[in-house]
Amino acid sequence: MRYTFLFYSLIIVLTCTAQTELGNYDVLLSEIKTDRLALKSENQSMDSCRSYFLHQFEDRIFPHWVGTKWDYNGHTNRPGSDKLIACGYFVSTTLKHMGFNWNRYDLAKMYSKAIVEQTCEKMTKYASKPEALKAVLSSEDNLYIVGLDMHVGFLLKRNNTVYFVHSNYYGTVGPEKEIAKNSMAFDDSANYYIGKFLTDRNIKRWLNGTLFTFVRD
Repeated sequence: MRYTFLFYSLIIVLTCTAQTELGNYDVLLSEIKTDRLALKSENQSMDSCRSYFLHQFEDRIFPHWVGTKWDYNGHTNRPGSDKLIACGYFVSTTLKHMGFNWNRYDLAKMYSKAIVEQTCEKMTKYASKPEALKAVLSSEDNLYIVGLDMHVGFLLKRNNTVYFVHSNYYGTVGPEKEIAKNSMAFDDSANYYIGKFLTDRNIKRWLNGTLFTFVRD
């Protein structure tokens, strides 16, 4: 009986912990929404808004998704070790949670190249990994969206390092932040379609909650 009691006590603790984590994530999303409205009302500079966004995405939103597993059909709207998320849904969902006003299903279902085209002002195609990384390294710190032949994710340029932030299908690891040059998934492509995401235009869309409308082929 003692062991049975301990077993069910452990289940209760784990369930409460999971609920607490989910609650923390919801609180975080509410805080980001409040901050976004404050940034707009205070007429903060584009650079200040961009810095805020990068910090919240990298240090607060992304860590919640670590442990969520990759699956080709995964489309969870919340992170968790018992949840599944495909690469396209990881991109569309995290940015929607940051405050971008779009249909995450419509965006995630697109081909990787189209995701870049529909969300970024300008897209550049690179024919090799070294060429792509050299271009991003020579650009300013920002969040980029990268479409590969069979995959999509983010390139996060911070302090002279380029990270590949994506739902990693290798080992079904799921959301992971890797140094891009060392990523096996980033090697799996003959084409690299890259667009700078946090442009002034997209920052304004974010601040204003402007609806994105997507054009399907």
